Amino acid sequence: MKNSIIHRSDRVQNKFVPLFFTRINQIFIYFILFLPLFVSSCSQDDSEPLPNVEETEITPYSIEVSAENTNVPSAGVLSTQYSDSPEGSNISYLIDSKSSTVFMTQHDKFYIIWNGNKNTVINYYSLTSGSDKAEYDPKSWILSGSTDSINWTIIDTRTGITFENRKETKDYILKNTTSYKYYQLTITENNGGNSTQIAEWVIKNIEANIDDLVNTYSNGRTYTSSTPMGTHYVNKHVTTQADKEWLATASNEPNLIPSASSLTQFKSFVVTLYPYGSPMPADVNQHSIGDCSALAVFASFAYLYPNFIKDIITDNGNRTYTVAMFDPQGNPVNVTVTSNFLADANGNIGCVTGISNRPTWSTVLEKAMMKWEKIYKVNEDIGGIGSEHVAPLFTGNGDSFAFSSNVLTSSQLKRAVVASLNQGKITIGGFTKSDVQVNGNHKTVAGHAFTLMYSLDNSALFSMRNPWGGEDDGVLNIPNNSTIPPMIDLRIINPGKAANYSNGLPSPYNPPYAVLSQSKIRVSEELLKSGK
Repeated sequence: MKNSIIHRSDRVQNKFVPLFFTRINQIFIYFILFLPLFVSSCSQDDSEPLPNVEETEITPYSIEVSAENTNVPSAGVLSTQYSDSPEGSNISYLIDSKSSTVFMTQHDKFYIIWNGNKNTVINYYSLTSGSDKAEYDPKSWILSGSTDSINWTIIDTRTGITFENRKETKDYILKNTTSYKYYQLTITENNGGNSTQIAEWVIKNIEANIDDLVNTYSNGRTYTSSTPMGTHYVNKHVTTQADKEWLATASNEPNLIPSASSLTQFKSFVVTLYPYGSPMPADVNQHSIGDCSALAVFASFAYLYPNFIKDIITDNGNRTYTVAMFDPQGNPVNVTVTSNFLADANGNIGCVTGISNRPTWSTVLEKAMMKWEKIYKVNEDIGGIGSEHVAPLFTGNGDSFAFSSNVLTSSQLKRAVVASLNQGKITIGGFTKSDVQVNGNHKTVAGHAFTLMYSLDNSALFSMRNPWGGEDDGVLNIPNNSTIPPMIDLRIINPGKAANYSNGLPSPYNPPYAVLSQSKIRVSEELLKSGK
């Protein structure tokens, strides 16, 4: 139509063309001027909001997990609510068995779902804090289970949890007996950060309940309502201010030990607190004092709670050390000791040491115990002191029980040891007969305390470490036969304060190479005969 008008004649064309382009220009100018208003008006009237950053994060992120993964009970799929993890910190790093890597999400509330390829009863889980700022740690969470991923049952709830250290593991044993295919960890609050970081998540079914064995076969319970330290400390000396001052003064030395008559002097030695960087059972080697039960407890501390040892010992920087202990009423008391340790007339150190006769953290703890006894006089001669008497001096909890020898079958004995270790209990054992071949060159020693641990030998029930050290660091792998297990008795002790320093489920003890290369022990003839 416009073309026919424009081409009707020159006169008509001359008249309308200028007017046409004028109108076009006006319309164009109006369009440019009012376009923003139209756009703005459309945005305001639109019922759906504009896209934002979070819309790109709503899609869950999932990975397939093989049956070989040890953090989860089976093969399956692990998912997280948001796919916003920075590079190198996606959900796969949550279950890689490395505390040096982390899973991270830019949220303070979110969920993680484990979808196993089969239903499983989960009675244990753990979370490990990352290496970054504490504000990124999870603080409150809920663990739930489901068979269909629609209906969820709450299994465990935690609020206000604080990770005191980086790469610290908090583990929880549950009473859950229901089998679920799906397990959901819902973080309801972090420690105040704009992101959340978790190094490890472990969910498992573990051996943890031995109530049937305890109710039927145990004896020697040391719990009392009179003091958290146990029955041995009821009605004992009450700490005075003068006692505190004496114990805190480094120059105040303990008494000599009557049962270790060859040790006649205190001599100055150089202390290497942690030869391997962290406390290890290999740092505990008995020489001339008959306190094997105390040393077995020390080695158990190192096996289960190395960071606990580091926390209770303060290096004062002047060759003195302060040890955090508890008095008979369960109240904290500090004991400060010098680097002067018991030695024989020739100057040879006679108390517990690491390899090559080097004083370590164990030497410091033993001396602190000796000094404690000078004030409280519960076991004035620490020769022959019981394991249930030693542990509470450092943990503040003396609750324990025992299994006598030949009351548990081999499978029950293994259950008792494995469950106790999984629960973080200080587990000490002994033999009723001496000189019975166990494995290699190792033989039983009667009347002597050993530290119980997981074994590197899959065919063994468990391991027992002799505080004498020596070949294989004194580790005996207990066979599943009819000879050795019936000779073993157990004392199982509550970890008290030490439980706050758990690294998760224990692993088999692997002695350092420097220890494995040593086969000699240096134990006094008197102790070799007595077995203490």
